Amino acid sequence: MHLKTTLLSILLTTMLQANSQNLSLVWETDIVMAKPESAIFDRENQLIYVSNVNGNYCTKDGNGFISKVGLDGKIVELKWIGGLNSPQGLALDGNKLFVADVDEVVEINITTGEILKQLKIDNAIFLNDAVADKSGNVFISDCKGNKIYRLANDSVSVWCDDPLLKGANGLLCVEPSLLVLNMGNATIYSVNKTTRSLTEFCSGIENCDGIVSDGRNGFFVSGAWQGEIWHLDSSGVKSLALDLGPEKVIAADIEFIPEENLLLVPTLNKTLRAYRWGEQ
Repeated sequence: MHLKTTLLSILLTTMLQANSQNLSLVWETDIVMAKPESAIFDRENQLIYVSNVNGNYCTKDGNGFISKVGLDGKIVELKWIGGLNSPQGLALDGNKLFVADVDEVVEINITTGEILKQLKIDNAIFLNDAVADKSGNVFISDCKGNKIYRLANDSVSVWCDDPLLKGANGLLCVEPSLLVLNMGNATIYSVNKTTRSLTEFCSGIENCDGIVSDGRNGFFVSGAWQGEIWHLDSSGVKSLALDLGPEKVIAADIEFIPEENLLLVPTLNKTLRAYRWGEQ
C-alpha cells in the first residue's frame, strides 16, 4: 500500500511538472550581449530591441547600448545605439523608442537611430521599466525611488507615489489601469489611471521583474533572479510556466510576440532567449 501511494505521488508530481512546462526553447542569440535587461518587439520593422546594461547598475559610465535582433535570433546590429549608461526598460510609441536610463528617459528615433532627447528626472534614483499607452503617455517606474512617472508632451512628472509602492518594477497598460510589479513585496497591483488608487491583482511572485500580455486575456510575469516565468489568467491566478533555476538562468524584463507565440527572455548574462508558448 505504501509503495502504491509512493508511486502515485511520484506520478502526480511528474505530471504536474510536465504540465507546468509550457514554454519550449526555440533559439538563443550568440553569446555577445552585455547584461541584456529588457526586450521589446517593433512590429512595424519586425525587429527586437534589447537594452544592454554593460556594467554596474545605475553607473553613469556611458557603456550601455541597445541591440537590434531579428525574429530568427540573429544579431542585426549589436551596438545600434551606444553612449547610454545603465539602460533598462523600453517603450515604443510610433517611431520613437523610450529608454529608462538611471535618472533620465532617452528618446530615440528608430528610423534614423538618432537620440532625440534625454529628459532628466530630478530626484529619480533607479528608473527601471517603461511602457506607452494608446494615448502616447509613457509611464516609467523608479525601483528605488518608489514612484511612477509619466512622460507627456515632453514633460515628466510624478504620476503615482502611493506608500504601497516598494521596489516598483515592471509596468503594463491594461486599460483603464496600469499593472505594476512591486518587487519589494512580491505583489502585483492594478493602478486605476483615473483615481490612481492601487488594488492587489496577484501576489507570491518573488523578484517580479517583467510583465507582458499573452495576447489573449492573460499575462506572463518573470521572477528574475530565480529564473521563473509565471502565467497569470485574467483574474491574477498564477501557474508556473517555466523554471530556469536549475540552469542558473535569470529571466529579466520579458516580451511576448502573440503572432509568433514567442516569449523573449533577456538573461542578464550575454544572450536573449526565445520560447514558444504551448497551452495546456
